[in-house]
Amino acid sequence: MGIIKTIQKRYDNLLNLYTKNLSLENKNIIVSGANSGIGFELVKKIAIKNNVIALANYKTNNLDNINNGKIKILKNDFKELKFSEQFINEIYKFRPQILINCAATFGPEDQELEKINFKNFNEVMKINVFAPINLINFCVKNLDLKQIVNISSDMGSISTNKVGGYYYYRLSKCMLNALSKNLSIDLKTKRINVFCIHPGNVKTKMNSGGIMSPELSAQKIINILSKNNSKLSGLLIDMNSKVLQW
Repeated sequence: MGIIKTIQKRYDNLLNLYTKNLSLENKNIIVSGANSGIGFELVKKIAIKNNVIALANYKTNNLDNINNGKIKILKNDFKELKFSEQFINEIYKFRPQILINCAATFGPEDQELEKINFKNFNEVMKINVFAPINLINFCVKNLDLKQIVNISSDMGSISTNKVGGYYYYRLSKCMLNALSKNLSIDLKTKRINVFCIHPGNVKTKMNSGGIMSPELSAQKIINILSKNNSKLSGLLIDMNSKVLQW
């Protein structure tokens, strides 16, 4: 581990020592990308005191192992962008109060300008942007919805981009950021807060070089949801609620 990553990890650990872990109770919560990484850790934590719909692809063994009776697993491959009538009805009947769009893909490693493949590009956009839009549309028709979380990345920030590259992932997260801002304006009259969160440099299957545990990142996201600060709606924030530049 490089010296910068070591310092960052120690700083995050120190900051966490002085952060109170908050919780959510008696909520109906939908989590996409629920079978791995941050999404899985979110489900583990929130299912203790809440009802959860866990959206996942067809690999759900780990979710089956933690199901305490409060988790309903719905399978869907977001690469296809096909949502059955049964899938949509399950969401309507659930009457979600919180939607957490956690499903994401980085895409292929080779994302340089001269090697852009639009089939691969479209697959990334389907999972990172178009699927969240569909889920939001399904959920906003329900009057109980109060919070939307879009798990983004600082790689979607235009002003902080100093190294270029990674076209599929950067552009998809940049669009997700723009979507979050737009939603915060359009849904303000419905009193729905939209949080666009950079979850940190988290060690997951998508980011093997991460320095933070998915468990810690999940807890930080829960803290943000518990506080539900409307002043942060429509902004790009990190896991400690610090506002980041678009």
